[in-house]
Amino acid sequence: MNQEKIGGFIAEVRKEKEMTQAELGARLGVTNKTISRWENGNYMPDISLMQSLCEELEISINEFLSGERISDEDFRKKADSNIISSLNREKLIRREKRASDFFGGAGTGILLSALYSPDSIRRTVVSVIGIAMICIGWYCRAKLDRYIIDKSEN
Repeated sequence: MNQEKIGGFIAEVRKEKEMTQAELGARLGVTNKTISRWENGNYMPDISLMQSLCEELEISINEFLSGERISDEDFRKKADSNIISSLNREKLIRREKRASDFFGGAGTGILLSALYSPDSIRRTVVSVIGIAMICIGWYCRAKLDRYIIDKSEN
């Protein structure tokens, strides 16, 4: 999915319908600035708004995700492409979440085990490793959050 292409398509269809950003926003329950952000390709509409947006613009979800009008012959091919793109995005999100959970959980476990280390040198080394793993987990979570927000916030 190309955010800029989808945004340009939203603007194009909205103008064809002779609607202002404020009018479209009012119909969807969002501000005209939100519509502007979509059209500029800065943000994607929230998934809960996609169907309403498509109904207002009288386009299919498939056309929306493709960022262009689709002929009947190309409809199935574009649908397959959009499904694969969505599945790949979901796969990436799950992988990042697993990494975040692993590093955060393992780091916490290691840090707690440092309390039972027999000497101060081991305790220090194990504590540093635990803290590093927790930080990696936080980094993975922040990266995941940025990806989700950048790709789907309205």
